[in-house]
Amino acid sequence: MENIKTDNKFSAKKCHLLGIYSALFITGLLTSNILGSKIIQIFGLQMPSATIAYALTYLMTDVVGELYGKKEADRLVFLGFCSLIVSTLIIRLAIILPSSNDSTAFNQIFNSTTRIIFGSLAGYIVSQTIDVFIFHKIRQISVKYKFIRNNVSTIISQFFDTVVFSFVAFYGVVPKISPLIWGVFLAKVILALSDTPFFYLLTRKSTSKETKTYAKDSE
Repeated sequence: MENIKTDNKFSAKKCHLLGIYSALFITGLLTSNILGSKIIQIFGLQMPSATIAYALTYLMTDVVGELYGKKEADRLVFLGFCSLIVSTLIIRLAIILPSSNDSTAFNQIFNSTTRIIFGSLAGYIVSQTIDVFIFHKIRQISVKYKFIRNNVSTIISQFFDTVVFSFVAFYGVVPKISPLIWGVFLAKVILALSDTPFFYLLTRKSTSKETKTYAKDSE
């Protein structure tokens, strides 16, 4: 009886944390779509301000994958894709509906071109799927050295995200697309390496017997 109570308490806590991680994931994802118009500098590298918010999504998929397994991470990616589509449709509707106020500034911020929208969606689904796949392939080989699967999966998937988005959104528009790709990718690598301490902090209990069992059952 005591074991059942303990298991129920553990499951309730895990579900609660999963909701928080999912909320952070969706927040980073949707915020990144809004912040893309401002260019910032980090360590001398220029990048869209959305890069910082988007980096949060990779951290959350890795945390969810580590604690809850591949199925939950895949569900999170699918949920994010649906959220992107719904938010895009709502924003487009808000743009085309008439207004009694001057909507010039609003339209300039939110009226992304069709290519940028499709580039964002394509880059997201390709990179996040690759991130989850590589993370769990490495985890199947060894559960040790969490920083390896965290960084390797994120860096590789960020590269695909940068390439797919840049080509879909800017090919034929930007004269030299290669410098843009490598500049943004390098900035993403720095951010990916910077989130390692947070990954360890959020998954510090992933070596416990209960969490290992939970994650394994969710594969």
